Amino acid sequence: MKLYLTVEGQNTLRRSFLNLKLFSVISVPDIISDLGYSPSIIDDYGAFIISARIQSLMKCYSKSKRIRGVIYSNPNLSKDILPQLFQTAAEFETINSVVLLDDYNIPRVKHLYDFFDEIIFFPAIKKIRLIECNELKESFKLNTSSKPIK
Repeated sequence: MKLYLTVEGQNTLRRSFLNLKLFSVISVPDIISDLGYSPSIIDDYGAFIISARIQSLMKCYSKSKRIRGVIYSNPNLSKDILPQLFQTAAEFETINSVVLLDDYNIPRVKHLYDFFDEIIFFPAIKKIRLIECNELKESFKLNTSSKPIK
């Protein structure tokens, strides 16, 4: 099972993928609002409660036999959040890799590419299955760095 990280919301996920019912979506904005917090005002206690809820959902979803993967959707995905997500994913034996989902035409998390071994792009034209998405190749990864291409 894979853990997919993205900054896109559930509407974009629904428009892009056919087999979304085989994946569990953890939407951070939905969790924040369900727990009665505001995204702009979260104290340390609130952050702990939200983190505990996310870990609880990951634990529940990782035990499911029906689910093929977990999609973590957070519009504020940053390099500060990644270590905790990697550590949480490592705690579950069923989650074997963490994958970044991004838009190929308008990359929103290009600054995070170096942290991932696998990057998958959203389909551009038609809906497809999540497992049919193209991976980012290592050569492309090197060409997108800040170094000039010779």
